[in-house]
Amino acid sequence: MVTRHFPWALRLLGCIVAASSSISATLLWLAPPPPGPRVLDPQVLKPTVVLLLAVLGVAVPLAALVTKAIKYPLLKAAIFALAAFTNAMTLGPELVVPLQDFLSTLAEVCALALTVASLLVYMDRVQSRQASAT
Repeated sequence: MVTRHFPWALRLLGCIVAASSSISATLLWLAPPPPGPRVLDPQVLKPTVVLLLAVLGVAVPLAALVTKAIKYPLLKAAIFALAAFTNAMTLGPELVVPLQDFLSTLAEVCALALTVASLLVYMDRVQSRQASAT
């Protein structure tokens, strides 16, 4: 069942991840630099986080959507896990801005759901190979 609905879910949830991440990155870019970090320079922290979010939260998941959805499920799981963790990184109290926290949480939940679905597809594929081998 997961294998049958996986391409549709990948495209829908992947679009939500990419859109939410891009709006979140825009909101972070437009916000003033964070006032509080003592160890990290706020002038470097904000562009670094926005760049990571743009690459790992938007560009890489969009590239995953263009490729065949079911061909490399472990690669898809890794891509969406990275997108989820990148969005989770932006939820720190020093960085978070209004509305961005909701969008990053939405992107994180959708990316984690796609990670789990990708792992289920991989396990289904391995199980079917073992059944056909015996």
